Amino acid sequence: MKKFLPKIPVLLLILGAVLRVAGIGAAAIWFDEALMLYRAGIPFMTLFLELSEKSGNLLLEIILRPLLAISHSALMLRIPSMIAGLVSLWLVWKLMQRLDFTLRQQITTSAIVAVLPGLLWIAQDARSYGLLSCLFLAALWFALESQWLGLLAVCGLMIYTQSTGAVYAVAALVITLYLYPWKAKRIILVGLVIVLAWLPAIWRIHGTGTIRNIWNPQLTLPINALQAIWPGLWGWFVLPACIILGLSLLFLFFGTKARGRFVLLHAWALPCLGMVLYYLVTKENIIMYRTLMPILFPFSLWLGWELGRNRLTSNVLSAGWAFILLAGLVIWNPADRGGHLDQVADEIRSQWRTGDTLVYTTVTVGLPFGYYLGDLPHTWNDIIHEPDVLASPSIARTYLGTPTGSAARAWVIIPNEPTLITPDEKTDLDLLVHHQEPIYTVNYMQSAQLNVYLVEEP
Repeated sequence: MKKFLPKIPVLLLILGAVLRVAGIGAAAIWFDEALMLYRAGIPFMTLFLELSEKSGNLLLEIILRPLLAISHSALMLRIPSMIAGLVSLWLVWKLMQRLDFTLRQQITTSAIVAVLPGLLWIAQDARSYGLLSCLFLAALWFALESQWLGLLAVCGLMIYTQSTGAVYAVAALVITLYLYPWKAKRIILVGLVIVLAWLPAIWRIHGTGTIRNIWNPQLTLPINALQAIWPGLWGWFVLPACIILGLSLLFLFFGTKARGRFVLLHAWALPCLGMVLYYLVTKENIIMYRTLMPILFPFSLWLGWELGRNRLTSNVLSAGWAFILLAGLVIWNPADRGGHLDQVADEIRSQWRTGDTLVYTTVTVGLPFGYYLGDLPHTWNDIIHEPDVLASPSIARTYLGTPTGSAARAWVIIPNEPTLITPDEKTDLDLLVHHQEPIYTVNYMQSAQLNVYLVEEP
């Protein structure tokens, strides 16, 4: 048994890798992923300033261009995130060794990062948050090893991976300065070169803005944190998860001055603080579940370090975490992230008649449904005018008319967005669908429900 125990951390990380690979194709494409697919088809030189995407995903968009040239598919779209997730697991292993984790701390940490739903999410979602997580872990490794060129490279890329990457890079530099205060001049020089590399991105953000939480303009950090750690896992699961997470955060007040603890604690706390400070200065809330997900790896490392200590409180909370990790793994279904939109699209196709037309009311329904039904006659309705998300004017809309020139039936798709759709627009939409109830719904964990109506022409 003693010979087997040292292998458990590696086996748990391998389990995490299997879960990431196995679930990559389970979910249907959703709007954010369909938007990445759309941007792969616009002229390359317009990517940096084109306003359909304000998150600042330039690095991922460059990586995706040659991949999507091979296969224009959702699976290919997600490969960079999956690879970043696998590399991140390896970096977790390296950091545990570098920070002298005990065997118990390694087992605890490996179990958390292997199955935590938020970490599975970013490894299977065609967005930049998995890449940012990987770069941040690499930055921590380069900081610990005082490898300045590597630190410069990954921190310089962070703001081009995702605009909020700037706060993660600053956190890495602050940690480096703590580790090596006698090398302050060199660290400051590295920081200045990073800022110079960031100037184009800063100019873009100043001119076009950045990602912001338009659904919750005020800070909602506790709710967003829960959504980041356990996306979509609600119901009875919430109460024990909140209790165990809240009790775990009490470790903040009863810690030791170990170097590893300081590095990992500040690796997740400083980015949070940076985003809060950005809100206080600009009054724009950039905190949402997605922008918090890159802190989950350092948070898991810190939590594993705390739970892995041999003391009563750690033992009790470890049992609690074991329960919610197992429960979360049982409940977690990677297909839920796509809302089963592909199945609804199949239902529409199976009932299609000559003369039917799809009617898209927003780009948030048009792009993902277009991925599955783009060959069917479709048109766009312009009732909704919200410009940031629902009716982004920079997204080109394609039309495909019916063979007869007029539709006998219309499949109208409308997002349930009470915050973004005005009352007058809601009234007009109700008239459009003749006050019917939807015949199908697409229920997402992370975004608005999509309602499908079948409208018979009089």
